[in-house]
Amino acid sequence: MAVGALAVLGSSPAMAIDLSSSKDGQVHAYSYGTNTRVAVKDTKQDGHPVYVNYKRETSGEQYALWNKSGSGTTMTSGAGGAIYVIQACVSIDGWPDKCDVKREG
Repeated sequence: MAVGALAVLGSSPAMAIDLSSSKDGQVHAYSYGTNTRVAVKDTKQDGHPVYVNYKRETSGEQYALWNKSGSGTTMTSGAGGAIYVIQACVSIDGWPDKCDVKREG
């Protein structure tokens, strides 16, 4: 009986962890719930575009989702494999971009 219970528990999907990343009050990125989508919000009226670097479990490659629509707007990715790394960034012309540390779930 215990072996059957272990088999059922072992086959259940992994628990999702909410991921959140922000930088200097200018950008907020997040992936919640099942982590199949990531979103990036521009949170400061400063003229700088923002983006989120992220990785999906299905490929392990790093992707970027940009938000060039201005303060108060949010861009959301399409659904896909579970997201396990996010990093919110602010694009700065002529300077290195400002990024949060990578947040892993």
